[in-house]
Amino acid sequence: MDRPTPYIFDIQRFSIHDGPGIRTVLFTKSCPLKCKWCQNPESQKSKPEVGFYFENCQDCNKCVEICPTNAIDPITKISNYAACIACGACVDICENDARRMIGQKMSEQEIITELLKDIDFYSDSEGGITFSGGEPFIYPEFLGGILKELKKQKIHINIETCGQFDFEKVANILPFIDLIYFDIKHLDSQIHKEYTVIANETILSNFGKLITVFENIQVRIPLIPNVNDDKEHIKAVCDFLLKKGHKLVHLLPYHSMGNSKAIRIDYKAEIFKVKPHTKEELNKIKSQFSEFGINPITYD
Repeated sequence: MDRPTPYIFDIQRFSIHDGPGIRTVLFTKSCPLKCKWCQNPESQKSKPEVGFYFENCQDCNKCVEICPTNAIDPITKISNYAACIACGACVDICENDARRMIGQKMSEQEIITELLKDIDFYSDSEGGITFSGGEPFIYPEFLGGILKELKKQKIHINIETCGQFDFEKVANILPFIDLIYFDIKHLDSQIHKEYTVIANETILSNFGKLITVFENIQVRIPLIPNVNDDKEHIKAVCDFLLKKGHKLVHLLPYHSMGNSKAIRIDYKAEIFKVKPHTKEELNKIKSQFSEFGINPITYD
């Protein structure tokens, strides 16, 4: 039987920060959260999108002429994304790589074949495959079909999740997963909703359910200046984790890369304007986690 499958927007090889060893990361489109600081804004929508790489544009106007919905401005070459149907005509005709399709359909077998190309690297480095997004747990049947085949090769599997998913459906595929990176963004539900459009009750509930049935969960916290980096919230997070028996977190410092990606898919996209933490500020935050009993991991 055919299973609902996501659009894939990237396959990243030789990753070293998405689980142990050398890994290949598969990125799926669609996420229930819309974080203002999102580093992969192209992952949020479930359907394909056309990205405009304006620095490559040579003003040939071929994209304007071929667009079936007249969505491309003839002067600026910027698309009206409400009118764009992501048919790919402008992508195919552009000789300068100024327009790129973000998101493609791949069959389960095509994905498995692609991921197994790197199996020697997984074996040599004790690495594996990480599923990210977007939110991969939105597609539990798709994941289950692929994971069963990958586990036949004894490949280590990690899932990166925002925590907003149907737990009952995900529970069926947990036996095929070795590690879960679980994001906690803010403990205050109202603040969480303000910055992500989703309240956090389901996320925290899923975390509580997971730790009772799945052993290897590691918490990740995106550190967002003036949102969740104050000492009071850090202590609350530490207290929450310690009560759950967790003594380690991965801290993900904010950077602004997502802003430049966002305007490629929608020039009207809201830009999240905050100044990234300095090295000194990050060291202070790490010290606070340590002070409250949690071991913080950061990546240089």
